[in-house]
Amino acid sequence: MIHSKIIGFVILFFSFFCFENAETFIPGARYAHSVTLVDNKLYFFGGQISEINQGQELIHIYDQLFYLDVSSSFNIESPSWTDLTASKRVPVRSSWSTSSVGFGIQSSNNHDKSTIYLIGGLMYLINQNALVTDVIYAFDTKSQQWVLPVINGTGPNRRRGVQAVSDNTGKIYYFGGNSDYITTGSPTANVTRYNTLNILDTAQLSWSIGSTIDAPSPREGYSATLFINLIIFIGGRENSYNGQPFSLVNISQIPVYDTQSSKWYLTTVGGANVSNRHSHSAILAQNDLIIIYGGVSEGGVPAPQQLIALNITSSPYQWIVPTTSYLSLYAMPPPLSLHSATSVGKYMIIAFGNITNITRSASLSIYLLDTTNWTWVTTFQPSNPINTVNIGNNLILLSHI
Repeated sequence: MIHSKIIGFVILFFSFFCFENAETFIPGARYAHSVTLVDNKLYFFGGQISEINQGQELIHIYDQLFYLDVSSSFNIESPSWTDLTASKRVPVRSSWSTSSVGFGIQSSNNHDKSTIYLIGGLMYLINQNALVTDVIYAFDTKSQQWVLPVINGTGPNRRRGVQAVSDNTGKIYYFGGNSDYITTGSPTANVTRYNTLNILDTAQLSWSIGSTIDAPSPREGYSATLFINLIIFIGGRENSYNGQPFSLVNISQIPVYDTQSSKWYLTTVGGANVSNRHSHSAILAQNDLIIIYGGVSEGGVPAPQQLIALNITSSPYQWIVPTTSYLSLYAMPPPLSLHSATSVGKYMIIAFGNITNITRSASLSIYLLDTTNWTWVTTFQPSNPINTVNIGNNLILLSHI
């Protein structure tokens, strides 16, 4: 269950939480992490877990960096994780951030999309309960080094509830989100939602702002998926005008941004009747369907249809509620939010997240959906060669807790 209000919160020093011995690394449970796929490696950054103790919410934030190699087969019960934390840990304790791939900062990689940009969210000093002033860090996957980029122009302030996507030109699109008492560190700060589209050109290391004409309402907790030159924004939360903290965005009124024409337009979706939601994940599958998993509906309960799909090749777009099968009970994920989802070949890889039908419970598992036949499977079999698809961190959606 996701709670809309907390009594108090305490950020705890929490460098990492895992089970490991001399041979095995197993990440601990988490949600609100970041993930990006580069060169057959699925990189995971940060995340958090939380618990209530005597009326206070204790938040444990990670500085972990690890990856899953998707060039080899694995079983979801024993994936082959590689931990980089000891030598390449995230420079800050990070959660609610978004990550996306762009061109390298170092001269040898400045035309190679191999650098992951970690943007926004909560970023705390490793050993202090203090937010850092920087909003963006870059991890060069070739040199395995962290870089603090110097970027021209005015970028966004610190926000949560953003999902970034990147295109083939090295531009990262960062829309909306919110700032609040947690992102600002000020207990008196109000929630402010945004509808600006900040664009980071990683080739030029410069920020700009996209068109505001016909831009959608300020929102956070949506999903963003790039299809050719179109960014498709689904769901989320927006400002409410009936005295409530927020309203859910109409999931069948979808704003689309054309990166070539720099124009917004709104499309009305037909097909199945699906539930509004926030804090879900979305991928672009090989069959040009946007597949959505999880999310939270009205009242903080799990969205009734956890798995839905959007046919974006039809006009108008059409909602589909697939009928799924499974190879074993443990192959099926529980209701989730604030998890990640990544498209790798024919698979949708779902990782971690908040288990929404159990109060204060985070997942430490991964799940595999074969998108060609809607089957939850237990074994990942790479194609040859693997076509890696980056959708700009596939997660990082927001909920107030």
